[in-house]
Amino acid sequence: MSQQPLTLDRFLTDIYAVQRPLAVETLRQYQISVDLFSRWSGGPVPLSDLDEIDVSEWLRDLALTRSPSTCRSKRTQIVALWRAAADDGLCDPPRRRIRSVRVPWRPPVAFTYEEVGRLVAAAETLPRWHSCGLRRAAWWSLAIRVAWDTALRLGDETRLRVDQIGADGTIAIAQHKTGAPWIGRLSPSTLTLARETVAQCPRGVLLPWRGSHETFSAQFARIVERAGVRPGTWRWLRRGSATDAELLERGAGARQLGHRPGSRIAEQSYLDPVILGRCGRQPRELA
Repeated sequence: MSQQPLTLDRFLTDIYAVQRPLAVETLRQYQISVDLFSRWSGGPVPLSDLDEIDVSEWLRDLALTRSPSTCRSKRTQIVALWRAAADDGLCDPPRRRIRSVRVPWRPPVAFTYEEVGRLVAAAETLPRWHSCGLRRAAWWSLAIRVAWDTALRLGDETRLRVDQIGADGTIAIAQHKTGAPWIGRLSPSTLTLARETVAQCPRGVLLPWRGSHETFSAQFARIVERAGVRPGTWRWLRRGSATDAELLERGAGARQLGHRPGSRIAEQSYLDPVILGRCGRQPRELA
């Protein structure tokens, strides 16, 4: 019996995801990319059939219904899988040019300090209980406060253990996505709330989340609506935290995000220029 050729989707689940510590959401995004490419191709794509022209034509068609940023991320993921399979000797690497995707710069948008205060107030009015045993009002209020104090990614925040928080609120962890260090501190009010909730509901992880990413986003969207602020996502909190730190001290925003010294990613993708009021040099005002 002849052996079935290894397909891109099987390579992702059986080899790539096993060899690499991918976050659940990251793996899901890779799977979406593979599914989109497979449906366009008419079925599972054998690694031996990967072709630069096919990938380019798929990206061309994908651009008709998806945003440039989505197309770029899907291109990045498919090419990453292809190169990884080639590195393992399972197929030839891409040698010809693959269609590029230009993404126009969009200024980062963040929640303001005042809006985050309204989010906390709205969260404190939530009914019912969270699955960890806390009232939803306490869980979401603490989650928003920790996000504002730390600018941690959601995955890092929901993995943060109680024993990783020092007596003065200091936290020193390795970021799950990059492995880079993040060192910061909870504010006194957030630290007090964290201690109160742990006393009420003893647990190892400060803000455990067992639901899906979609459920989290939907619940936060309802808090945003209840607060009457601009319809932003959870990422607006991370950007807002970094932007507020940058307002207080130039360069503090990148440190708040845990970026390496000298990185410009914070300015390009996180710091809200409208809140900062930065527009560079201007000509003299006409009389």
